[in-house]
Amino acid sequence: MAQKTKSKSKIHLPIRKEATPSPRPWPNLPHQLITLISRQRTLMQNITSVGCVTKSWRSSPTRCRPDGEPRHLQLVEITGKKSPKNTNKTHTIDLWFHSENYSWYDKKRILSYRRPPPRICIMGHSHGYIVAMETDLSECCLWELSTFGMYLGRWRYGYYLPPWDVNLPFKIATLSSKINDPLGCNVMVVTGISSPAFAFYRHRRGRLTQKEWILENCTLKEPYALNQYMQFTNAIGFEGKFYALSLQGSLVVIEDIDSCFRITGIGGTRVVPDKASRQFREYLVESNGEILLVFLASRKSIGLVEDVEVYRLDIGKLLWEKMDSLGDRTLFLEDECCMWVTSSIMGCRTNCIYFTHYRVDEWFVYEMETTQIFPASGNGNWETKKQDEPMEDEPN
Repeated sequence: MAQKTKSKSKIHLPIRKEATPSPRPWPNLPHQLITLISRQRTLMQNITSVGCVTKSWRSSPTRCRPDGEPRHLQLVEITGKKSPKNTNKTHTIDLWFHSENYSWYDKKRILSYRRPPPRICIMGHSHGYIVAMETDLSECCLWELSTFGMYLGRWRYGYYLPPWDVNLPFKIATLSSKINDPLGCNVMVVTGISSPAFAFYRHRRGRLTQKEWILENCTLKEPYALNQYMQFTNAIGFEGKFYALSLQGSLVVIEDIDSCFRITGIGGTRVVPDKASRQFREYLVESNGEILLVFLASRKSIGLVEDVEVYRLDIGKLLWEKMDSLGDRTLFLEDECCMWVTSSIMGCRTNCIYFTHYRVDEWFVYEMETTQIFPASGNGNWETKKQDEPMEDEPN
């Protein structure tokens, strides 16, 4: 009889579970500014964006363009929001709104605090409202933070939006105007692709106007890329219109005319940093009745900001004008939040731009007058030392 061979026992390795990332605080602004927002809810109107777009250069194809057209260096996006179902990015609201009450027995002021549930997905912020999704992506809603709009995971005092198709990319959402605009308010989502390029929702206060998003393709050829349609990566709503920037730096204006969303204007020039750079971050901000575009450019290393450029949009001509001064304004730019304040009222250093760069809790300040960059301490003062050594470059 054949001898039985002892079978080798299989070794079962434990299944490695991916750690659930912690929710990111929002808005991730300096502590002093968070405190001021908590006490002055109207400052939420000054938060006009949910962050930046990071771009880098690549050379255009070697083959010649037809009709002898000049070749342009093309841009690629380094980071960005993907389809909602593929993202694990969640947020926790880092605001404690204060409501003042007085006890009947000792007449001492008591500060009571209310805050929303721990996790949501913030997809946009505009005109004092956030566009947010539940963590399970089951609901999409407009919500005003200062009204304590959500309780125990359900939306209250907010406005439902149609459900989003999680198979579509979702880069950024913005509002065309304030939600109580007598002419109505529209919500626009930028997808980052050309088909569909945009999704729209017409909001009319007090009623649900549509059950689905209106999807629109873009059939405009990108003048700074070979045989490509425009793909938009950034947008802002201003005075009832939308202003969108393409990946290659083209500007278009979108309006709701005769119940149809149309591109009604195209910028005359490409907007990119003046100086050569390896990589730059792009911020589109509304500030004191103006649309500003800020570039944080990295020349030698992607871990170091060496140039800051600010442009103002001439709305009538659709041209970008470079600015040398912000006047009595201060900008705060963070990867997922942008805000402006009046310097003299808030007690901030005037004519400056505060920003972070791949560091969650470390802020730098750029002084427009001297064009110098310094580390900023938590109370808004600056130090006379230079930025830290740059981080190692990311692999290509």
